[in-house]
Amino acid sequence: MAPTGFMQSAMLVMGLDTALQRCSVAILRDGAVVGDQSVDMARGHAEHLAPMAAAALSEAGVKIADLDRIGVVVGPGGFTGVRIALSFARGLAIGVDIDVVGITSLAALAGNVDDAGDGELIAPIIDARRGQVYAALYEQSGLCRVQPFVSDPEQALKLLKDAAQDAKIITIGSGASLLPPGVWRQSQGDAQIDAKIVAALAAEAAPPFGRPPPLYLRGPDAKPSQPSGAPRQ
Repeated sequence: MAPTGFMQSAMLVMGLDTALQRCSVAILRDGAVVGDQSVDMARGHAEHLAPMAAAALSEAGVKIADLDRIGVVVGPGGFTGVRIALSFARGLAIGVDIDVVGITSLAALAGNVDDAGDGELIAPIIDARRGQVYAALYEQSGLCRVQPFVSDPEQALKLLKDAAQDAKIITIGSGASLLPPGVWRQSQGDAQIDAKIVAALAAEAAPPFGRPPPLYLRGPDAKPSQPSGAPRQ
């Protein structure tokens, strides 16, 4: 699903992502990739993001102040991972006239699909743990038919089917395999988020923006430990 829509001319955009199992930074100038740093990892996003951003800027031959926009994945995804990139993006924009654009992880994943058939809808599905998935439904134009939600796979299947009506669906993401086999075909696109897609979607976003909030859809997996002697709930 190639991003289409609004794009300001002569735009320099940075894309950031730490929401899932990858840490990535990309810089696009007028849609062309001029900086690209990406490492697959389950942990350590916070330690890697700043050096990777610096490397991408150096690769592009630009400074923070040269950027017109920063696109950042706001979730859903890992609770800590979402906060890392979002806080970093806000920090970069402090004191500099740079717009920060929030991009959902599901929209970014949908952008990885380039093998959809005519009229096929795109369902990005992420394993949310706890027997649940994050999902949404998009047309190939980028129009969102079903906004991001969290549910068990059976309920997700029903919601997506109802919204698609008679249209075929192609899936992508770590949660696609949690649906019953043979329901829909899976895309061969990257199942992890690509910061280049994040930057491209941010470039096309129409203002105004403001400060993008995180999109968690549910509370964190980790629970505060109880003090010694506290009764179990």
